[in-house]
Amino acid sequence: MGKIVLSADMYKQAVKEEITFSQLLEKLDPTPEGSKLTAFERQLKEHNIVTKSIPEKGISASKVEAFYRTEDSKILFPEFIGTTMRESLIATSILQYLVGLTTTIDGNTYKTIYLEDTTANKKAVQRKRVTEASELPKSKLITADHAINIWKYGNQIEASYEVIRRTKIDKITVHVRRIGQQAAHDEVLDILDIVKDGDGNSNAATVYKNTELDTAASSGTLSQNAFISFLLEFFPNKCNTMVANKAGFLQIMSLLYPAATASQLAALLIGGMALPARVKLPQDLFAEFTVLYEPQVETINAHPVIYGLDQANAIEKVIEAGSDIMEADQFIKNQTKVLTISENAGFCKIDKKASAILEID
Repeated sequence: MGKIVLSADMYKQAVKEEITFSQLLEKLDPTPEGSKLTAFERQLKEHNIVTKSIPEKGISASKVEAFYRTEDSKILFPEFIGTTMRESLIATSILQYLVGLTTTIDGNTYKTIYLEDTTANKKAVQRKRVTEASELPKSKLITADHAINIWKYGNQIEASYEVIRRTKIDKITVHVRRIGQQAAHDEVLDILDIVKDGDGNSNAATVYKNTELDTAASSGTLSQNAFISFLLEFFPNKCNTMVANKAGFLQIMSLLYPAATASQLAALLIGGMALPARVKLPQDLFAEFTVLYEPQVETINAHPVIYGLDQANAIEKVIEAGSDIMEADQFIKNQTKVLTISENAGFCKIDKKASAILEID
């Protein structure tokens, strides 16, 4: 297709369609199969904006002022900040393992929907044999009573417009990524709060106790029977993601690898914070699951806990369309002294039964 004429109105169009600016560019200029560059990256190349230094090839990143050469190139700066922010949110964070669904909205309020789970309705959701003239049973999707909270995650870089524009793009990228990493950690902590206390719609997690699931369990020590019983409580969902602090993490590791030496455990940990363990049964009751370390997981009654989730069915992330680029857009237009890098997002539960907590009492 012909050259795309960039304009600020394209951001408004993207927000209206509840997509990112990059997605809009892809609609207007689809990436050919096999291409290594996205539509947005092709725009950067077309405007001769180099975002990363490659010293061994003699390539140096452009200064931020490269975005200000033309009215067209200015349009790309907010999306560059937004893209870097979005990438950093999942680059080193466990956030990607906790979110099962992401929804983009064009406002700052959102009410999710739930499958009604009353006693009278439980039989309705079951599959039944019906006669030819009979109607199928009905289940209800209902709107949540309370809208979820949309929060602003991010930080600000205080510097003059002139300082920012004369800085190398890859140095700005480093700072944006640091802000994104902290925002991701803040989002993780909020997700854990929502798992535990609910999203305001009477859906707090059930807390199971180690010694109640296994009356023979030693106090303060996770037993095999309690652990398996906890996983079975998710049926027909599957607990495929677990989050714990140091004390809980060590209990899981000791249970999964009781015969492992210290060096063997160290070798397992070298691979990163996510440690998969595969258990195969005919019903596939225990899918491959991931154990995640989060040092700020709070205790319950001074006992370590394990958060369990069926990732695909537990948590929905809601993002306000355009929220990650609006502040950068204002920085360019108004030449302010503070560059705000943020994302407006909130979280809610998809299925109350897809998350629970195990207290190692």
